Amino acid sequence: MKSKLFAFAKIAVTALLFLYIFKDIDFKQFGFTIKNARPDILIFGFLTIWVAHYICIYRWRMLMRPLMPVLSMARLFGIYCIGLFFNLTLPTVVGGDVVKMYYAGRPSKLYAQSFAATFLDRDAGMLAMLIIACAAILIHPVGVPGIPVSLIIWSALAAFVAGNIAIFAPYFHRQLIGLLHRLHLAKIAAKVDMISNAFQIMGKHPLLLLGSLLISFVNQLLVITVSWIMAIGLRLHVSPLWFLVFVPVITLISMIPISLNGMGLREVAFKSLFGAIGVAPESCVALGLLSSIVIILSSLPGGIVYIFLRNRNDFQQLAAIETEFS
Repeated sequence: MKSKLFAFAKIAVTALLFLYIFKDIDFKQFGFTIKNARPDILIFGFLTIWVAHYICIYRWRMLMRPLMPVLSMARLFGIYCIGLFFNLTLPTVVGGDVVKMYYAGRPSKLYAQSFAATFLDRDAGMLAMLIIACAAILIHPVGVPGIPVSLIIWSALAAFVAGNIAIFAPYFHRQLIGLLHRLHLAKIAAKVDMISNAFQIMGKHPLLLLGSLLISFVNQLLVITVSWIMAIGLRLHVSPLWFLVFVPVITLISMIPISLNGMGLREVAFKSLFGAIGVAPESCVALGLLSSIVIILSSLPGGIVYIFLRNRNDFQQLAAIETEFS
């Protein structure tokens, strides 16, 4: 029941956001913007996002090696597609990452290790994205009325660094385990200890972590490039530097778990940020919608893969694992 209410709330928020987005839009101009787009460039942008996905899969597989038996690239590709699909359709906060962790860990039953590899995969991508945004904003400071862009980016980086220190520092691990035992939460302490040990193992492989970060820079630059390509497809003339600054902020905003896969939030962010540098509202919304459409189209193959990989007990086990690891 709670899950259904959560899903309904997300649908309602998404609908309200789209009503807000379109209330001041000139639909004739919006239609002209879409009609005047170049399909060949838009298709090229869609294909480019799959290159970024493949790089993510390679990074994820690399991070698994010290922790657990590694699956083939083909198998991980299928699991990654399922994760994209569940990010779009599963009405939970962590959704697709839990699905990836479950299917990658199912053959060996090493779910804590799979969780650690999946978390670190996302972690490396987030760090690269924030570093790119901070570097871009130092080179070209951004002033957007009503939106503290610099504050958002630097605060996100500070929170990220603090969280990672807590994860990898043995001192904080010991303090947390001790607190859980004092609170008579031994079962939770055991799970936290198992997951934290996996993180500590990864901490002993600094070159591997550095390699995953370098791969993440390539991946994030590709993701940012996709938005720039989509803008070219819409015949917009916007400097690539704005995308280096704005796309990470838009990504952070779309990660707020109040709408369906960030839809609505993403379009509002595109309209606010790119509108502040003189891009027409209709073009901003078109660019935001194309970004969401790329995500949706990328997610659909995962539904087909899921039909072939699932078994009867998967959904119940996924729900149980999500409860444990949330």
